[in-house]
Amino acid sequence: MNISDMVFDMELAGVDAAHIADIVELCKSKGFNSEMVDEELTKLGYPKIFTIAYDDYDDEYNSFDDEDYYSIEKFSHKRHLKD
Repeated sequence: MNISDMVFDMELAGVDAAHIADIVELCKSKGFNSEMVDEELTKLGYPKIFTIAYDDYDDEYNSFDDEDYYSIEKFSHKRHLKD
């Protein structure tokens, strides 16, 4: 991830410019690590931006059943002439 991409994502999330500058300097010295950056963001009171906690999602949204879909009757594309 480029520094400009990281800065853009943090700006979209509403992170203060001074905090962004601090995190960018940290990444320049230690390298980019999404978990480290998110830990710094949570210390500053912001939500995580770069890591996704898949365990926090409900199973309702992740499970798909065939019962959730309707069956569709398809029609033939050819014309059938009837007397």
